Amino acid sequence: MLAVKRAALRGGAWATAGKKVEKPLMLTLCKLYQIAEENYAVTLKGRKTEIDETTFEREIDFYLIESGNQYKCEVKLMGKGNPESADAVIARDSRVFVADKLSDMNKRQLNSRKADWVELRSENGFQKFAEVLDVLKIPHGEMLEVSEENLENIFDEIMK
Repeated sequence: MLAVKRAALRGGAWATAGKKVEKPLMLTLCKLYQIAEENYAVTLKGRKTEIDETTFEREIDFYLIESGNQYKCEVKLMGKGNPESADAVIARDSRVFVADKLSDMNKRQLNSRKADWVELRSENGFQKFAEVLDVLKIPHGEMLEVSEENLENIFDEIMK
């Protein structure tokens, strides 16, 4: 029973930590790739949905925007490629999945759903974000040098 409780607490702690990191992570990626502010959003402004027993609203982590297209992004920062983590993409009908680590099953599942994904823990994994932007036709610049100075400037901007 203690092992189950410890696992639940640890999972809850990771979920809480992940929630505090997801949006700043996506904002940092957008700033590194010099994406204009009109091409991304943490939340969609002016969006009202009538809720009834057939409507389900789920929290969306982030949006990438191209013209009238609003692409939902799901971010999961768990340590291992949990096969069930890709289920969040299905539940939220997300187009983009950014994760710390993805299992081979995750990748196959995401590919079969035509969801674009980025595995951050793989070597230079965050650089796949540019491929996702190209597929979605999100205008962006060359990636800024990942230097301490550039990251400090980005963090100062997004944390204000």
